[in-house]
Amino acid sequence: MLGIAVAAGAWSAATFHDAMGANLLVAAVLAACAAVVSRAGTGQFRVRGGWGVVWAVVALAFAALPTLRDDSWLHVYTTMAALGFGSLALSGGVGWRAVLARPFAVVGALKPGLGWAGRGLAAAVARRTSARRLAWALVATVVVVVVFGGLFAAADAVVAALADDAFGAVDPAREPVAYTTGTTAFVFVLAAASLAARPHTVEHRARRGRVLRVVEWALPLFVLNAVFAVFVYVQIAVVVFDGYQDVLARKGVNYADYARQGFFTLLVVTALTLAVVATASRFGPRRGAPGRRLFEALLATLCVLALAVVVAALHRLELYVEYSGLTRLRTCAATLELWLGVLFVLVLATGPWERAARQLPRLAGVTGAAILFGLGLASPDQLIARVGVERQRDTGVVDVRDLHGLSADAVPWLDRLPEPQRSCLLRPIAADLGRADEPWYATNAARARARELLAERPPRPGPPCEEREYRPSSRD
Repeated sequence: MLGIAVAAGAWSAATFHDAMGANLLVAAVLAACAAVVSRAGTGQFRVRGGWGVVWAVVALAFAALPTLRDDSWLHVYTTMAALGFGSLALSGGVGWRAVLARPFAVVGALKPGLGWAGRGLAAAVARRTSARRLAWALVATVVVVVVFGGLFAAADAVVAALADDAFGAVDPAREPVAYTTGTTAFVFVLAAASLAARPHTVEHRARRGRVLRVVEWALPLFVLNAVFAVFVYVQIAVVVFDGYQDVLARKGVNYADYARQGFFTLLVVTALTLAVVATASRFGPRRGAPGRRLFEALLATLCVLALAVVVAALHRLELYVEYSGLTRLRTCAATLELWLGVLFVLVLATGPWERAARQLPRLAGVTGAAILFGLGLASPDQLIARVGVERQRDTGVVDVRDLHGLSADAVPWLDRLPEPQRSCLLRPIAADLGRADEPWYATNAARARARELLAERPPRPGPPCEEREYRPSSRD
């Protein structure tokens, strides 16, 4: 197991200075192997339930995503997701506390993992004479090499130059990032192995707090439903029946501003509504208690109205994109809003059944992973480029601000733009792809496809893109 951790550290130090690709997947597989070996060493070959396998597969899927897409900014989030779901696979857990906190279990096991590995190595050396002899042999080898190598280097200038090159290649001061990356990977693999070696503990359900009286939960929920109903009515009147135009005119607000000022606020409203549902479920009446049916009806109504708010928020974003284009922030915000809407659907679907409701935390994690992985497969940069090209076809204007600085995923769509915008947007990507040949572990499908397209139709030389302050005409 220690050898696997050393291999993971060496691999990360040697490969992660290049672009991310298959190197992340190899490091993740090595960490998984270390966890399996550590788990087998305890004599318990059984994994932590079927959900442990699900979390492990999800973690490896996120680790494999950089081999397909080139959105380097998104790789930060998908790598964190791989680490979090890998921690869930190692630590187990059922409830909200486990799903929310145990993705960080591997981080909390960094220091204990080093101590666990050190104690295991010391015990192995103490038990086996062959291990002690190997340790003394390694020490003697290092002493011999240093003493005689130093003498030969002092006697010959050529040997001294070769020695300088050899020691310079492993000098931490020359490659600090590589050593930091390798050490980090080594420690994380040891933490994963120590988590896998721990005995499985049964998670106790959290104790319920004081149960509220009927008036304490019925009045706030009823009024909140009324507020939501009024908002939904206004949305239907404005969007479907094109009403309240005089109100918008008096406020001096056009449709673009109306969409922009509303979407992110509605995103916060959706998240807060989920918090209200969770709090009410914790302190509301138990199943079978008086008033439970009224409580469930009010919560279900609130969830349905919240879904209407999600639809309104996504419609606002659609208007916003129509007028101002798509960006990475708007893409991520829409993804989050979509996941919150899915959570409301899950609450409605599992609420009437107690056994299904217990699986809600896990279902929330699975759906969140599926939506994030789907975003990675679709590639936000590719979506942004596609929207920019379609807007150019409709308006005849290219908004360079939204399309500048995209990754190789955007090349198939940027290639469809007219000149000179096509070439000025593709030149930076072509320069990045035209560097020295990348090693196999740093390549991915998107970069390979972009190289093929740019080889067929290379961008023309010219000045950098001029950022245009393009704003479409507002609709009254």
